[in-house]
Amino acid sequence: MVNLTIPPQKYAVTKHIERNDEIKNSYEILHKWIQKNGHVRLISNWHIEIFNNFNDVDQLEIELYDTIQ
Repeated sequence: MVNLTIPPQKYAVTKHIERNDEIKNSYEILHKWIQKNGHVRLISNWHIEIFNNFNDVDQLEIELYDTIQ
């Protein structure tokens, strides 16, 4: 096990509830929301994916945290 400390940051967040190979669509929606709302993505900062449900491969539940300014 590895311990990782991520510094406090500001995130735009969405939930992906679909197949894993569809996650790109959720990121595109999130990135459009960030731009539309006047935020700037901080590409070089840590971004987080929290996997909440692995039971159904067609309905994975993943929280997507994209660092913003």
